Amino acid sequence: QDDEARSIADEIANEVAAKRRRPRDFAIFYRVNALSRGLERALREHGVPYQMIRGQEFYQRKEIKDVLAYCQLINNPRDDQAALRTINTPTRGIGRKTIDLLSEYAYVHGVSLLDAAREAAQVEGLNPRSAKNSVQYAALMDRLSLLAGGALEEILGTILNETKYREPLQGSESEEDLNRLANIEELLTDARQFDEAHPGGGHLEEYLENAWLVNETDDWQAETDKVTMMTLHAAKGLEFPVVYVVAVEQGLLPHERSINDEEQMEEERRLAFVGITRAKEQLQLSYAVQRDFRGQRRRTVPSPFLLEMPREEMELVEVGADHWYPPDWDDVGDSAHEEHDDSHHYDSPKPSAFGESASAGGPAPPSWQMAAAQLTTAAKLAGATSIAAPGVSPDDFAQGMTVMHPEHGPGKIVALSGNGKNRRATVKFATAGERNFVLVHSPLRPAGK
Repeated sequence: QDDEARSIADEIANEVAAKRRRPRDFAIFYRVNALSRGLERALREHGVPYQMIRGQEFYQRKEIKDVLAYCQLINNPRDDQAALRTINTPTRGIGRKTIDLLSEYAYVHGVSLLDAAREAAQVEGLNPRSAKNSVQYAALMDRLSLLAGGALEEILGTILNETKYREPLQGSESEEDLNRLANIEELLTDARQFDEAHPGGGHLEEYLENAWLVNETDDWQAETDKVTMMTLHAAKGLEFPVVYVVAVEQGLLPHERSINDEEQMEEERRLAFVGITRAKEQLQLSYAVQRDFRGQRRRTVPSPFLLEMPREEMELVEVGADHWYPPDWDDVGDSAHEEHDDSHHYDSPKPSAFGESASAGGPAPPSWQMAAAQLTTAAKLAGATSIAAPGVSPDDFAQGMTVMHPEHGPGKIVALSGNGKNRRATVKFATAGERNFVLVHSPLRPAGK
């Protein structure tokens, strides 16, 4: 997906530099907010201004700030702002009154808020239960601080496991909570990619310095000369000369929760149609052959919706060289493993959506492009000939996943780090405690496989 994001940013930057278009002529749509991270980074690297509609930039989202606050406190235990954000997040029975008493103690004794929590038993007026909760919080941070020199993905995975930050989100059916969960898991992807670019660990401070904590933009303004980014849900009623719809892949568009529900699939189809018809002149749909998403690296399957579109009016374009790519539309259909149902074809867009029709002497209909961002397979990236177990790649494992070991039985992945043949997992077993594995040589298997 890096090629996908970079190619879009590069095309926009070139069009703007050549004065053929302005930034406000472009819009980028995606099914879920978690997909914005790579696009934001690519646009920033190309110096392209952008705005988010009905959403926040990735590093401004509450759940991302919460998790990164733990990182900030690991990096600097005297960061009282990070301590204030994490001391009762998620809820651990440390209320406002307790925090006020700890803050007063810290001020009087010239210590950090974290040190005050560590010395909570000495804080006057603090009841025993609150003191105990405060000491436990300090002990948690002491354990996490031991990871300061480790790989970032391992640090974040351990934070999520130790704090149980994801548990209430995983049990929720709320769309908002599920989006927050997706964002947290996308942060693990961000960490893995950072580690690949900065091998060896010990780069936590650099990561925090590079985190783009910028102000959110919630409202679209027509006079603002910026590229517009938004989810497909937010796109209704807006039109742009050029529209990019990214990650047109099975499990994302349509969303994985909709695949086995005909009614929800129709809603996903409607969302795709909304995105397509926002384009006045040019539309580009894209999918990556391989995508890092929600903490895992996976080979993708093109969306079945691609088979329902007027392919005679679309151009299949490859982005990225020397990678596998379906040579024609029939292969795209084969890779989707879906039967083509003519009953679900989109209606042809009305000429008014794109200007006058060609037969009326006006401009031709928009160029419908299909750009596929190409990445090599996980096996090639790994450079490995063997895998953890027959049919199991190191990239099949995810933080928080339940796994099976032939000797230790079931366990839970606490943290992951490394890449390819060097990818490692820390697994917590009920009887054997925590054990570390090099996945390419381990007998671990995801539970149920």
